[in-house]
Amino acid sequence: MKTPIRLQPLVDDGLIDEVISQLMSGKEATVYMIRCGDAIRCAKVYKEATKRSFKKAAQYQEGRKTKNSRRGRAMEKGSKYGREEQEKAWQNAEVDALYQCAAAKIRVPVPYGCFDGVLLMELITDANGDVAPRLNDVNLTHAQAMSQHHTMMGYIVRMLCTGIVHGDLSEFNVLVDSHDFSDHRLTTSRRCIR
Repeated sequence: MKTPIRLQPLVDDGLIDEVISQLMSGKEATVYMIRCGDAIRCAKVYKEATKRSFKKAAQYQEGRKTKNSRRGRAMEKGSKYGREEQEKAWQNAEVDALYQCAAAKIRVPVPYGCFDGVLLMELITDANGDVAPRLNDVNLTHAQAMSQHHTMMGYIVRMLCTGIVHGDLSEFNVLVDSHDFSDHRLTTSRRCIR
C-alpha cells in the first residue's frame, strides 16, 4: 500500500516500518494496520477539524479546562492558534484516557504514543489473529450477552472511579478479542469526558 501523507513522517523517523492496509475510516479518523519492527499495530490518523463530519464536538469538549490562560482565551475566541490548541487538547484527551483506563485495569488498546495527530496503538485481534470484530458485528447467545453486559458494567464503574465518562460508548466502540466472547476491549474516543 502507498504510504498516506500523514504517516510518511513517522515512516521517515523509523516509528513505522510499513503501512499494510486501511482498516476503517470514520467521522473523526482513519485507522491503518501498520508494522513496527516485528509487531503489527494500528495508526489512528485524526482528521483535521475542517475535514471531520462530527458536528457535536463542542458538546463533548464542554467542561474541559486548560491551565494556560493564553491558550484558554485563544480557544474561546477561536483564533487560528486557539483552534490548533483545541485540536491538540482534543487528541491528547484520548491518549490520556487510554493510559488512565489501562492503569485502572480496563481493557483498552495499549497506546504507544501520539505524534502530530497520529495515535500509534495496539491492534486488537481475535483468537485467530485477525482484526477483532466490533460487538455490533457478532451474534451472542443470551448467556454471552449477559456475560458481556456484566463485564462492560464493571469497566464503566472503573472508568467512573478514575473520573472518566465515555461520551460515545456503544456496540460500535467495543471490540471482541476472542471467539468465545469471554474477553473484549473498549475503543476509546476523543469524546471521553473528564
